[in-house]
Amino acid sequence: MFRVSAISLCSCVLLFAPALGDENTHGSDDHSHRNRLVRVVTISQDGLRNDGGKPMLNATLALLDQAAAVQPDIACLPETFTRGDAGAVPGPTTNRLAEWARKHRCYVICPMLRRDADRTFNSAVLIDREGKVVGHYDKIRPTENELKNAVCPGVDDPPVFQTDFGPIGIQICFDVNWHSQWKRLKQKGAKIVFFASAYPAARQVKSHAWLNQCFVVSSTMTRAASIYDITGDQIATTGKYQGWTSAVLPLGKRLFEIDFHVSRMRQILRKYGPKVSITWYHDDDLVSLASLDEHLTVDDLIKEFKLTPHADYIERARTAQDERRIARTTLQQRDGNRDPPVTTANPN
Repeated sequence: MFRVSAISLCSCVLLFAPALGDENTHGSDDHSHRNRLVRVVTISQDGLRNDGGKPMLNATLALLDQAAAVQPDIACLPETFTRGDAGAVPGPTTNRLAEWARKHRCYVICPMLRRDADRTFNSAVLIDREGKVVGHYDKIRPTENELKNAVCPGVDDPPVFQTDFGPIGIQICFDVNWHSQWKRLKQKGAKIVFFASAYPAARQVKSHAWLNQCFVVSSTMTRAASIYDITGDQIATTGKYQGWTSAVLPLGKRLFEIDFHVSRMRQILRKYGPKVSITWYHDDDLVSLASLDEHLTVDDLIKEFKLTPHADYIERARTAQDERRIARTTLQQRDGNRDPPVTTANPN
């Protein structure tokens, strides 16, 4: 079997990245590329001095300035990243981030305590490439201490935000404990969920990535910030030598059951070679497929090679099971609800 690792996938994409997003095309309005390869950046504030307000804002922007070298499409900051008082939107914090977003033609997720009239929310504000506020997500699940400090819960239905590379969702810290919210974002079409947090919550975040088969980007106050594949595998992480990390995500990447797909994946590899990345998960009977060519989509490959994505395969099986269950019930009712004979195993 042909096999590459999930880490190799992103390494391969990064090799393609300079040709796909040089200074003349980065952040442009050209939507001719059908298969979006999205550069994401995330920040960890681990090791920064805990001086709230402007000092923390400046220190975090210094990390963002370093990360600008990779020309990201979107960057995410940690939960309430300035540690300052609640502020208005727009206001001093969002204005500073908007300036950076305009300069680098990059979306920015700016988590902060947001004041709205007489209420305070733990929010994440999305700023677009032009420096304009797209919208905000309000943390649905504040902690008990936050509630005691008058932080209001957000509306119990997380929004999805449209960007020029696809829909995204946001969750904040304690939200990690409610799977229904992450599932809802997937149902609404989110390709990436950004997780602004005080801590990594790595075990839970990996599970959300896998269960919803979407990319997850965590940004943290302490310890590591990480980027996770749709399989839950960690793609990139911050650490001792660098407080930011990045990856290029092929948003069309899909997961498939081994059933019916082994020979077809080999056919795809023979035809498209370096334009695709195929990863075999031998112990799980799964295989993933990503396109590394901006003009070739995984949907194209699904149609050409008659592939069935994992989620569709599971739904097809569930439907067949339910139909058989209904047929059995109907037969029993027709036959007077007689139970089938019980077969006893021979003890010998």
